Amino acid sequence: MSSKTAWQRWVVPAAAGALLAVAAVAIATQGSPTFSPPRIQLPDAELTPPPHSAAVTTGTPEPQEAAQPLHLDLSWLVVALIVLGVAVALAFLWRYLRRRLRPREVPPVAILGVATEGDLPDAPEEPRPEPVRRGLDRALDALDAPREARGAIELAWLGLEEGAADSGVRRLPAETPGEFVARVIVRVGPDRAAARALLEIYQRVRFGNGPVTPADVQAARAALASLRASWQGEPAVSRPGESR
Repeated sequence: MSSKTAWQRWVVPAAAGALLAVAAVAIATQGSPTFSPPRIQLPDAELTPPPHSAAVTTGTPEPQEAAQPLHLDLSWLVVALIVLGVAVALAFLWRYLRRRLRPREVPPVAILGVATEGDLPDAPEEPRPEPVRRGLDRALDALDAPREARGAIELAWLGLEEGAADSGVRRLPAETPGEFVARVIVRVGPDRAAARALLEIYQRVRFGNGPVTPADVQAARAALASLRASWQGEPAVSRPGESR
């Protein structure tokens, strides 16, 4: 339940209790009410004695009893209002304490089963060396052939993509084709720098508008030669991502 809903549920009873308390204090302060008989003021009129009236008897008039004020004892009402206000306050206090002291139900913990081989994460895929070597050889042949520098680098990268696709490694969903190739051709730790340099050259040539010089071809050839030497024999260390 939100704080706004809880406030709306509490404000009406709290206001009623406050009004009862104010009424009780006001009645207790004023005391017992006093009621007097109604006063009716009539207009003055001259009374003329009728003719042939009898002689007016003179003497002291008999005293008349003064009107006694009417007293109503309302002390029981004050006591009842006070008792009612205390009862309402105690009821709200008990309800509040019961909610605060009530233990919260803990959701049941799911029972964990024994992990099977199918539940374990798949081990990193190892590319087959022969398709990767073949892709590197195609890339080197493309750079050695007499052709324009931009086309040579793009054709060399195409050879690397073919080798990575035939290596048996699956491309990740969020992985670009260039990142996939760079991940496959890296066999040992030092290969990362060569693969990164080769990827940067290809992206600049493929998506950039700047000139492509023979120096770019030479840098790509050096990176490919380093990677080809790494894939020549068995790796001396583990692949990237594993502890070394």
